[in-house]
Amino acid sequence: MGRKVKSDTSRYYVGGASLVLLAVLMIISVIYLRAAARTHAVAEPAKPGLSDVILYVNEAPVTRQEFQLYMDKEKGAVTNYFSVTYQAEDQPDYWSSEFGGERPIDLLKSRAAEEAAKGKLLQSIALRKGLVQDISYEQFLQDWVDGNKEREQEISRNEAVFGLGQYEQSQFYFYTLSNLRLELEELLGKEELQVSEEEVQAVYQAHAQDYQNQTRIVLEELSVPYAGEKEKGQALLLIQTALEQLNSGKAAADIKDRNERIRLTRRTATGLGQISPLSPEGMLVQSAVKLQAGSWSPVMDAGDRYSLVQLVDRTEQYDVPIEELAGQLKAEALQQKFGNYLQEQFRLSEVRLNAGHYEDITTP
Repeated sequence: MGRKVKSDTSRYYVGGASLVLLAVLMIISVIYLRAAARTHAVAEPAKPGLSDVILYVNEAPVTRQEFQLYMDKEKGAVTNYFSVTYQAEDQPDYWSSEFGGERPIDLLKSRAAEEAAKGKLLQSIALRKGLVQDISYEQFLQDWVDGNKEREQEISRNEAVFGLGQYEQSQFYFYTLSNLRLELEELLGKEELQVSEEEVQAVYQAHAQDYQNQTRIVLEELSVPYAGEKEKGQALLLIQTALEQLNSGKAAADIKDRNERIRLTRRTATGLGQISPLSPEGMLVQSAVKLQAGSWSPVMDAGDRYSLVQLVDRTEQYDVPIEELAGQLKAEALQQKFGNYLQEQFRLSEVRLNAGHYEDITTP
């Protein structure tokens, strides 16, 4: 009997120790898994799951967040279309209502899908060409945050900042995409999309009437550059002295030769109606047009220099030769060629909707 009890007691003791050990191991495992999960979350941000993806362009995903930017961008065009076509007005169920058999939400998603696919294709080509290293939306968000932080620091140090001081997410996305397009166009213009002389000639002929019967002027600019308020004051005094000397009969070349800070340049301008009067160059041209040949303008502030301009010559009914427009025509030809290239690449691409999640979008 005593043996039996001992045997039962022994079995009970061993079983109890196993349960205690198992409980300890389970607690350790839970602690380890939680710690590992935290470490993984810091080291490797989770990739967007299938449920986050609205469409694929050659297997490159466009996530729901990224797609939303395109929907926001297309809202105005869609509401304008329904307003003009069906006199549709805003109402609580506007996006899901039917107008003439069409629903605003369907058109909005369709337009957004096409534009998002084209945007992701552009990014994919840039990735293939080595202009970027990552085209995921997660990388974009990181670049957006880092860019705004850098701008904030530059502003706090009173440094010059190109563009906006801070970008909203949508602003930064399309600003980045626009710059990427320009970079890719420039790169391909040196490679497979090089513009030939024949293509330049074709662009010139297509717009020949725009280059005929133009007003052409030749002007001289006497200027004093400056950087900062101290230099600006000195530059103003120097250009005012130069104007007095010009009015007294001294030649611009002699004035320039006597002071190394003074610059003298000659340029031509054609198609005066196409030059923005708000730009520094446009301001100088518009001032020169009003002058009599040989006379000098009052002092003007061009933003980085004080300037005087003289009208040297003016020719009416001038037919602009192709040689004078070479750079402009080449840029226009490349822009057209690049646009056609993107259209062809889009035609050849596989765009695949994640149908379930695309259909789940019922409001903007």
